[in-house]
Amino acid sequence: MVKMDDLKNIAPELSKLKKENPYGTPDNYFDNFSARLQVKLEAEKRTIPEKQNRIIRILKPALGLAASFALIFMLVYWPLKSFMPNNVASNTEELEMNELDYLSIVEGIDENSFYALLDEPSNSVEFSDEDLISYVNTNVSEYEIYLATHY
Repeated sequence: MVKMDDLKNIAPELSKLKKENPYGTPDNYFDNFSARLQVKLEAEKRTIPEKQNRIIRILKPALGLAASFALIFMLVYWPLKSFMPNNVASNTEELEMNELDYLSIVEGIDENSFYALLDEPSNSVEFSDEDLISYVNTNVSEYEIYLATHY
């Protein structure tokens, strides 16, 4: 610890400062403190905020999510549709036709036919290594191969 004599030698200007608390309360502050506190508490009781409707509190996050999805849709899909109107329309028509084809095929199969298809031995086709490599190169990206080997 630094003694007072050492402080005079090290920092003579600092040792000349008075040691008093610079902080304090105003005069007669605590004389009517309880009355002022009571007035403030009464004022807070009178201004109780209105409770929001419970349904609004529950639906508010869902509505925010729906609005953000709608905004993203408008910012992405509509500009793409305006730049490529024929491509977007033809792709959706192709998807709808494929889904309808699959639905008609699946609806036409009864249980016994389905089990018979499962029990039939499959006519396996032998592929050469070159055929498999060319298929993978055209249909799978390097990133997908990386993910498949590491997970």
